[in-house]
Order: sequence, then structure tokens, then C-alpha cells
Amino acid sequence: MTNNKKHVIPKTKYGRKRREYFHNEEREQRVQLEQKAEEERAEKAEQLAKNNEERVKDNLRKARIEKLTQEEIQQQQILAISRKHSPSDNDLNASPSDEMYKLDDNKENQDVHSEQHNIDKQNVEQSTTEQSNNDIETNRKETSHVNGNGIIGKNEQYDHFYSEEAQQSRVKQYIDEESGSNSKEKVENTQKNNNIETHHKQSNIDKIREFFLEHWAKLLIVIGVILLLVLINAIFNNVDHNGSSRESVFKGHQDKAYTTTMKSANSAIHSIVTVDNNTGKETSSADKETQEAGKENELGSGVVYKKVGGSIFIMTNAHVVGDKKEQKITYGNDDYSIGKVIGTDKFSDIAIVKAKVKSDSDVKPIKMGDSSTLVLGEPIIVIGNPLGVDFKGSVSEGIISGLNRHVPVDIDKDNQYDVLMSAFQVDAPVNPGNSGGGVIDRDGKLVGIASLKIDMENVEGMAFAIPVNDAQSIAKQLEAKGEVKYPNTGVKITNVAEIDDATRQAISLPNDINKGILIGDVKENSLGEKSGLQKNDVIVELDGKEIEDNLRYRQVIFSHKDDLQTLPAKIYRDGKLKDIKIKLK
Repeated sequence: MTNNKKHVIPKTKYGRKRREYFHNEEREQRVQLEQKAEEERAEKAEQLAKNNEERVKDNLRKARIEKLTQEEIQQQQILAISRKHSPSDNDLNASPSDEMYKLDDNKENQDVHSEQHNIDKQNVEQSTTEQSNNDIETNRKETSHVNGNGIIGKNEQYDHFYSEEAQQSRVKQYIDEESGSNSKEKVENTQKNNNIETHHKQSNIDKIREFFLEHWAKLLIVIGVILLLVLINAIFNNVDHNGSSRESVFKGHQDKAYTTTMKSANSAIHSIVTVDNNTGKETSSADKETQEAGKENELGSGVVYKKVGGSIFIMTNAHVVGDKKEQKITYGNDDYSIGKVIGTDKFSDIAIVKAKVKSDSDVKPIKMGDSSTLVLGEPIIVIGNPLGVDFKGSVSEGIISGLNRHVPVDIDKDNQYDVLMSAFQVDAPVNPGNSGGGVIDRDGKLVGIASLKIDMENVEGMAFAIPVNDAQSIAKQLEAKGEVKYPNTGVKITNVAEIDDATRQAISLPNDINKGILIGDVKENSLGEKSGLQKNDVIVELDGKEIEDNLRYRQVIFSHKDDLQTLPAKIYRDGKLKDIKIKLK
């Protein structure tokens, strides 16, 4: 309150607004727009008032300077007239006062004129007139005490009063007073604006606090209903028809909870099928996998690597399809069809099956990786159907625990190894029914075909997979020709480690040679005969690789099935080491 006047608060400031119980987005936008428009109008009015105030002050300042200048000119004219006529002392004593009276009359006339235009300007002019009168009266009193030379003293005082320095000093004083008043007004305006902003912020905070205090119970109910709906939705959508997990329970946490392993598994699972070489329906898949070894029927997994129209091409193990020409392929939601075996290769343990699928099936070809870039310790997953359809789509996790393994395999199950299979080793669990399943890397790409594991007492976590690069090469030949042709040198071989001392003496084999293969019979017109091999030759090195036994010899020969290059070899003949070239075509 100022000047004993009551401070009346406008109704717009204290008027109680209608209560709101629920969020009204349209109304809030309208209120915000109205507030913004009101603030803009207030800012424009404040800026206009400020400009008017500056304009008035500038006009007052100019009027003061102009008035002061006119007064000084009049005083100088009066002084010049007095000097010209050289009046007596009495006239001098009377003259200043008379002239001052005239000056006062002029001042009054000017004040009356200015009052009609601006009241504030009149006050400033009156203060200026009073100050001028006081200065002149002081000069009169000082001149009344001078001696006989008083006329000269008065003239000097008037000269000093109306000198250029005195005029500039008085003008500077007025300007300083005006600038001081302006700075005070600016400080007051700044403080006033800060107080208004603080009051506005505090009022908004109070409104928000009052809203929450009044409606906290309703807000809690709304939040609870939303959480309940989200939870119910997550429960119903958490498990799909196959029983596999969704990416995460709450969609808001997909990026955080959906790991690389989960992405790879969920992407590759649609490319894994069940392969059953028994097309009948006598027993369950679990019963068949738990039967004794050596039975004719086999059950395993397969990987879809290509899809043409409504047909899919499946890569699996040769020992899974056996000698059957048809296979029962189960895919999707227990849909199945009878597939045809395009070709098998018992040495690489790869077979290709072609089958029809429904048009609305979710079966898709898997992405192919590169087994040549595998790194020891790299994480992988194995996807297959252990024990058959009953547990289809099972995923096991592990790492690559070994590279470039040479695993002996008994193809015809006569308790004698027939070939060395090139593979890489994994520690992921591989159970019966996983054979032919996919080994998947962190990017969801196929890097191998699960083939076998070491099933011995006290041995765990040693499974082996065929590199996908080798499997693809075999698959192309099986698709084109239905079989894979391997070079055959046409010689009968025996392991050096298995021959007796009499035979060693007969062929003059040095005692320190304990590895290699002994050539028996050589077929007529065979590659061995054309290469110059003879009976009782002992091959100890082939293609720069040491030959330990017949499995290693066959592996080196088979590795050149595509290029059929002539291979350098080292042999012992009659006890002497010789170099020879073995032709493969």
C-alpha cells in the first residue's frame, strides 16, 4: 500500500478457478494460449509505457537546457546595458533587483505557458527559477558589502556567473541529476519485475501442490489400472504357440533384455526342422531315440538352407537319412510332409532332402555364415530337436572349443574307422536328435552342422560340427549329381604300425619309421599305377603333410576332390627315400 490507499487485488488474481478432476488436454492448450497472449499484451504495454517515460524525460531535459540558456542570454543583455549607461551606485543597487523582477515576470509567464502543456515540466522550471533567484540574491548581498570600487566587483561576479565554464557546470549538474533519477527508476523496475516473476512461479507451484493434494487418490487409481492392463497384456502375449519365449515381458524393456543369444535363437529357429526316416506312426519320437544303437530307423534335425517356391531344401546328416529315399519332415506347428532324398555322402556325413511346405508356413532359409573366420572361444548356440518332435526347437549354448579337428568315424559300424572327418569342436550339449541341427553364431548365421559327439564315460562336452563351407560345397554337388565323386588311386593299403618285423625286414624299412602306409596290390591302369606306385612302397608324406595311417591318406586325397591336383609324395622303396608324384586324374 502507498499514500494510505488500500491495495485492491483484481478479481483475475484471486478468482477461484473451476476444479478439474481429470486431465483435459484441449483445455490446457487453450489456457496456455490465453496466458501467453496476456503476457505478450502486458509486455507490449510495459514497453510502450517505458518508451513514453523515456520520451517525457528527454523532453524535460531539453526544456531545462533551453530555459537555462534563455535566462543566461537575458542576464548578459542586462549586464551589457548597465555597463553601457554607467549608472550610479544607487542605480546599480536597484538595477539588479529590478531586472530580476522583470526576469521573474518572464519566468512566471513561461511557467504558465509550460503548465498548460506539462505539469511535470512546470515543476522543473520552477525549481530552476528558484535556484537562479537564489544565485542572483547571493550576488546582490555580496555586492552590497564592497567598497567604492563596487561596480567593478559586481561586474566581475556577473562575468563569472555567466561564463562558459559556469554554464557548462550547471548543465552538467542537471544532466547528472536526471541520469541519477533514471538509474534509480531502472533499479526499482528490475526489482519489481523480479518480484512479479517470483510470485508467478510460487503461485504455479502452489496450484500444482493443491491439485495433487486434492486428487492423489484418483491419480493412484488411474496408475494402478494402467499397470494392471500392461501386466495382463504381457501375460497373454509372453508365450507364442510354439511355447518359445517372447523377446521380453514388457515391450518397454526390449532393447535391454533382448540379448544377442535370444536374437540369434529366435531368428534361426524358423529354419530348423525334424527329419525322420521312418514315415510310419508306430512309436513316438522319444521312444525311437531311446532305442538301442544299431537300429535301422533314425531321427534327427535338419537346416533349411534354400527355398524355391513351395519347396524347401534341407541339409542334414547322412547317418540320419540312412538308406531311405523318403523322409518325414516336421516343421512349424507340427505340420509335416514327406520329403525326397536328393543325395547323400557318407564320407562327409551330409545329405540333402527336398520337401513341400504349406504356403502360410513360417519356415524360412537360414542365413549362411563363414566357417573360415571362426575364432577359438567364440560363442555359439546349437538348435535342434533332441528326442524328436516332442522337444523340438531346443537351444543349447556354448563356445567353439577347438578348430581343425580330425575326427575318426566308423561309417558302416563294423568297429573300424573308415574316414577322418574335418570338423570343429563345441562344448554345447548335443543330444540324440540334435544330429543335423544348426550351429549358429552371434549374428544368427549358420556356421556348422552338428554331427556327432564323443559318448564315453568321464567325457563331457565334446561335440563336433561340420564346417558350413564344406557342407555347402557338398550340397551343391548333391543337388547337381546326387552324389560326390572322390579320387581313387586304386591301391590296397595297410598301416605301417600294424605290420610285423618280418615284413619290415622284407621291405627293408628303416627301424625309425613307425608311421605311414604300406602299398599292397596296385590295380592295373589305376591312378596309382600311372603315378609309378609299386607294391611294398611306403608312403610317409603326401602334399606336404605327414601320413600317419590310412585315414590320414584318404583324408588328404579326398580334400582334392574338386581340383584333382597332382600331389607330391615321399616314399620308401627298398629302404631308400624317394620323391614321387601321385596323379588324381
